[in-house]
Amino acid sequence: MGAQCRRDHNSTERSAVRIAIPLTGTRGDVQPVVALGLELQRRGHDVLLGAPPNLVDFVTGTGLAARSCGPDVQQLYSSDAGQQALAAGNTLRLMQLVARQMAGYAEQMNREVIDVCAGADLIVASTVTEDRASSVAEAMGVPLVSLHYFPCRANGAYPFPGALPPQWRPPAPVNRATWALAENLRRLVFMRYLNDLRATLGLPKSMASTAAVLARRHVPEVQIYDRALVPGLPEQWDARRPFTGFLTLDHAARAAVGDLDGDHAGILSWIEEGDPPVFFGFGSMPIRDTAAVLAMATEVSARLGVRALVSAGWSDLDVATAQAGPNVKVVGPFAYDVVFPHCAAAVHHGGIGTLFESLRAGLPTLVCSVSFEQPMWGGQVERLGVGAHMKFTKLTTARLEQGVTSILDKECRTRAREFAETLSADDAGVRTADIVEATAR
Repeated sequence: MGAQCRRDHNSTERSAVRIAIPLTGTRGDVQPVVALGLELQRRGHDVLLGAPPNLVDFVTGTGLAARSCGPDVQQLYSSDAGQQALAAGNTLRLMQLVARQMAGYAEQMNREVIDVCAGADLIVASTVTEDRASSVAEAMGVPLVSLHYFPCRANGAYPFPGALPPQWRPPAPVNRATWALAENLRRLVFMRYLNDLRATLGLPKSMASTAAVLARRHVPEVQIYDRALVPGLPEQWDARRPFTGFLTLDHAARAAVGDLDGDHAGILSWIEEGDPPVFFGFGSMPIRDTAAVLAMATEVSARLGVRALVSAGWSDLDVATAQAGPNVKVVGPFAYDVVFPHCAAAVHHGGIGTLFESLRAGLPTLVCSVSFEQPMWGGQVERLGVGAHMKFTKLTTARLEQGVTSILDKECRTRAREFAETLSADDAGVRTADIVEATAR
């Protein structure tokens, strides 16, 4: 198998290359990389994405070729066990659920990554597929680029996400210790599956961590989030870990997947009728009692005398029948970059895509984190002075009122507007594609 996979890269260099991008996860994991795939395709490259079965149509709707790769993680999150773990804010419990799903899918996942990458001249992986992709790239003799959605390599500036309370500011040795522990744990958990893959590829077993393997091969690890969000970190990393900023879909791709189908005229018309509202929304995070959360937002709106724009995207809430106060508007999906510039502040779960949009619009932001890296981003919002953070599981009407009051403070709003000017311009896809092309050469 290994001999069949290897390719001769001493042949004449071509301007167009075949690029494979195996992905897995939720839409939040896939959408930014679709933006990169489209930019590479516009440059004449042959791009193939591997995507979870529930997102293949989403990818092909933008005009990219796609094949099924990885399990339907969204289905797991929507299950009773997944929703209970998310709603409880128990990252360890959720990781155990994901690990069990991946363990049962491991052999098929190996085959699917090999299938997606077959015949490629270069492989682009993500945080959750770089371990498998590195072995496949080694067997094929092709270069690899990895995309990171958040800091996921050892450093002295920040601890491993979730290892310590986000408000802590531990010294560098403690931070580095959390990374050593986390990377070794990941190595031990996934070693069996990765060595099964290596055997299939005709490669020898490896005891090394993925981080060590990529470092040894000098694989670029592109940080597809903004350097302004992590002060002190860029100085600790070399050119192998460039920061490009968040990857966003262009207008045509967003229209193709329905992102611009919301009632923007109706929303903007309502906003213009009064003071700029506070946005409340929690993305795709499951909420067991949607009526209670809507009641919290309504009560806080009344107590503070502010208007509230509430997104129903995080629930099965019926927009047409939702009961809210006179200064509250419940809406369905809409494009954040169209509406957020007209809001006063934002309250959401802290997913990097939503966070980027609220901070780019200059909105002071209250992060009500659920799990994974969301608490880390909530901690950064507080650290940067552009918002506040609390766990979603600790959310009460009184705490929500306190949090919204803090982000509506004049000083916080000023800092948020100033911080927006430090974020990278909308050319992250171009910069990332340049890195991919340079690696291919």
